[in-house]
Amino acid sequence: MLTAIEYRILKMICPGAPDDTETAYQGKSKLRVLLGDEFFSRIVGKTVVDFGCGTGSAAVEIAQNGAARVFGIDIREDILQTARQKAAAAGVDDRCTFTLTAPEPADIIVSVDAFEHFADPAAILRVMEGLLRPSGEVVLSFGPTWYHPLGGHLFSVFPWAHLIFTEKALIRWRSTFKTDGATRFSEVAGGLNQMTIARFERLVAASPLQFARLEIVPIRKLRPLHNRLTREFTTAIVRCRLIKRG
Repeated sequence: MLTAIEYRILKMICPGAPDDTETAYQGKSKLRVLLGDEFFSRIVGKTVVDFGCGTGSAAVEIAQNGAARVFGIDIREDILQTARQKAAAAGVDDRCTFTLTAPEPADIIVSVDAFEHFADPAAILRVMEGLLRPSGEVVLSFGPTWYHPLGGHLFSVFPWAHLIFTEKALIRWRSTFKTDGATRFSEVAGGLNQMTIARFERLVAASPLQFARLEIVPIRKLRPLHNRLTREFTTAIVRCRLIKRG
């Protein structure tokens, strides 16, 4: 009964598919906004893996900015083919390869806006460690985390809606415009693993990697309220550098 009531409320608030077009980085370099100019100075002459590369925009940009070799890896062969076409069009396909796994160790692994989607993030950290040279590093940036106002991604039809409504009601609402048969947050396209800051810290602590730097970046408008107690609800992104344990 509760699920049915929630479903009707969701249909009233958002009767059709919400616009999920990313506009925050239009006309900008997403990598530069999230990781800063320092990142581009670090990749020059290096072997870089773009982990969870999607359609390859970031990998192509890395190749264009001086990396010696770039391997974009993803689990979906269809989007890897799109990425290959993008690299060829940009003239960097001689040093930018898209594949299911990297064929050689990396100096730098970069992963942007992917860690909240991995089905088994603990396993991903182990895989990343295995792909790194001994002196290599992982550069991670992801968000929004689960308790962010929009941490439900598609399901955040208004701030914190994904925490107010039940998973069953939200999935039922989504099924009116998505027909992939998903029954859980983890089963939607791209997946949602409900990653929190505290969980991420625990995952890294139990992994073969360790923090060289960790930044918990507050939501600009909520900065005055951002502290250790409120950070799960007031953080915009998590950004960090990881290295192998000594």
